[in-house]
Amino acid sequence: MDYLTSLGADNIPHRDSNLLSHSISVAGMLNGYDRPHHEQVAALFHSIYGTEFQMYKVNVTREEIQSLIGIESEHIANLFCTLDDRVNTILYGRGLNEPDKTTLRWLEYCNIKDQDPNASILKEFEIVLHI
Repeated sequence: MDYLTSLGADNIPHRDSNLLSHSISVAGMLNGYDRPHHEQVAALFHSIYGTEFQMYKVNVTREEIQSLIGIESEHIANLFCTLDDRVNTILYGRGLNEPDKTTLRWLEYCNIKDQDPNASILKEFEIVLHI
């Protein structure tokens, strides 16, 4: 949390809140679903590089984030930030292999749920995630 705060994540607007609060919420949801620790850590950094929806620039390198959260968690965060047509790519698993496909589905599900708990696409994620 301190590292994200030092990067200004608490000052980056994100929907009705800020990036830090949103990331903590997404990580907390993944914890509630008993998802692996590396997924929860990835959730804290899931938008660190910006996304197709969040076009800010945080001055960090992949190597810096890898050294902080590990290669596995950073890999997921980087994928999440760089996928084109992210929501549909993840939902339908386009070009994704396991375990990344399932990990990204959980991350996107919690990401959307935090931002819009009534989003109709959540039902589609629940079907593919068997929840």
